[in-house]
Amino acid sequence: MGDNEFKNKAVLITGAAGGIGKELCARFDACGALVYPTDIVKTDSPRFLQGDISDPEFINDYVERVLNEAGSIDILINNAGICPRTDLLDITLEEWRKVLDVNLTAAFLLSQACLKTMIEQRSGVIINLASLAGKVGGIAVGAHYSASKAAIVCLTKTLARKGAPYGVRVNAVAPGVIDTDITRAAPAGQIENFKRTIPLGRIGNAGEVAGPVLFLASGAASYITGVTLDINGGLLMD
Repeated sequence: MGDNEFKNKAVLITGAAGGIGKELCARFDACGALVYPTDIVKTDSPRFLQGDISDPEFINDYVERVLNEAGSIDILINNAGICPRTDLLDITLEEWRKVLDVNLTAAFLLSQACLKTMIEQRSGVIINLASLAGKVGGIAVGAHYSASKAAIVCLTKTLARKGAPYGVRVNAVAPGVIDTDITRAAPAGQIENFKRTIPLGRIGNAGEVAGPVLFLASGAASYITGVTLDINGGLLMD
């Protein structure tokens, strides 16, 4: 990756108030990108726009603001997500819909809106946050979370096929057990149990997710599209 590769590139990052989101914002900002973070939780980041990413009207406002200010949309990172640990038998229809609205539908609508501009530009990158849970099922998370992340993997491939003829690349990363607020909310003792099953013997950190995202967004990954990259310390090798 060149030192100035992301300079003045318009980068949209959802879920910017969380651990991975903050790290992504910091990394792209350090590279000179024009970072446009968003979250339902307010942050002090420059160009931050607070809102509910599951609201289609907010998505339209978000994309319109970036285009008005930056004139392009170069990179979209669909990072926002919620992860209730409700037992499968206790998940209500309302909670199911809320998780899929935030984790899946928002990513689809935002990708759809940005892809239109990227196709016109004949350039752009979309990176989705999937999850280990989307590949192995909801072992320590809710069924709705794992289902939404499994769908993200397939959505990534579909978007990649649509964008490829226009020079638009779409990939995903699938983090495993990462030191974030979601992981810290796990039941006592569960993290230690995870460590015993991870070949590298530890959980990951936000920087170890952000690094591969920057790689996939860069020209170094110019021939990679439709891929979901596992980031899990060897917990799943497929």
